[in-house]
Amino acid sequence: MKKREYGTICLLLAAFVMLLQACRKDLPLPDVGGEKKLTMLGEFVLGDTFLLRAGQSVSVSANSKLQFDLLQNISISLEEPTGAKYNMAAYTDSFSWRLFTYPFSLSRKVQANSTYKVTATHPTLGTATAIVNIPAQVDAFVVDTAGVQYSGDTTLRIKVQINDPANTTDYYVIEAVKQKMNVIGYFQQNGGWKLINEDRIMYDELKANGTVVTRFDTIYYNDYIRQPIYTTDVNTENLLDVGSFTRSRRVLLKDQRINGTSYRTDVYVIKNTDPATENGLWKGRIILYIKAVSADYFKFLKSYEVYNPSSGFNSFEQPVKIEGNVKNGMGIIGGVSVQKYTYMYDIWNY
Repeated sequence: MKKREYGTICLLLAAFVMLLQACRKDLPLPDVGGEKKLTMLGEFVLGDTFLLRAGQSVSVSANSKLQFDLLQNISISLEEPTGAKYNMAAYTDSFSWRLFTYPFSLSRKVQANSTYKVTATHPTLGTATAIVNIPAQVDAFVVDTAGVQYSGDTTLRIKVQINDPANTTDYYVIEAVKQKMNVIGYFQQNGGWKLINEDRIMYDELKANGTVVTRFDTIYYNDYIRQPIYTTDVNTENLLDVGSFTRSRRVLLKDQRINGTSYRTDVYVIKNTDPATENGLWKGRIILYIKAVSADYFKFLKSYEVYNPSSGFNSFEQPVKIEGNVKNGMGIIGGVSVQKYTYMYDIWNY
């Protein structure tokens, strides 16, 4: 099976797990038995193959234990707009025992302006369904990028233009992750190739003489970290909740104030968030995603940002209800179209 980039799905699901495990307050819970539910989480990305993760929820009550288990015997099918149905294939990956979920995939391609029905079944947990609406291809691109200091952070200021259609209601998300990678350098010596790091003195000598011949192998890892992001755009949901100097996980923008226009907005992506990066242990590339998303997915992400205390949305005056689109279950499968841009700024000393 070919390699896939699981960044967004795994980051969302990992945050879900940590959210449940991070509670430190003593709250009274009802002395009742909790009911576990089928859980699905993922994005159906226009032009890509189908991929989601599935597992079970953990009941929260006075008699329950916050213990996650990897649920067996889940079956998932997908129904296309034509009525054709396909079984999604389950498999185990490196995240299965970390996120307590299995990935499910289908090799058919996600189509624009289409609606899909996902059905998950389990012998004891029953049946859960999700209706997933896929938006049209997002018409957006990066206009300009510059390195700037913002709110005391070293950031990439990225200017994005969104060409919003006038005849639809559209929802946009801008977010960034850093993918771990490594560059391994070799130089030619005596008719063979030698690792630069194994004989730095010889390499530097040949390089100084202008006679060095090199080659480099680049390795990308299925390992991501979310990059905090700022916005100064008064039309974003972010600035409706907090100020422009507060870090967010993603920038959220409805088209109700920009409908039918060619709209430009600036985002500021923090370059380094992990101290290990400074020591050369977490080098990689930043990936910027400009997404058009389904309405229910936008609502879910907005609620998730409001609830999550590690993000910029930190108003706790009223309880926040996080709703997905999985009926008789939990979670969200978002419909997405995306434009992706990659930035390299880490330096390998070759």
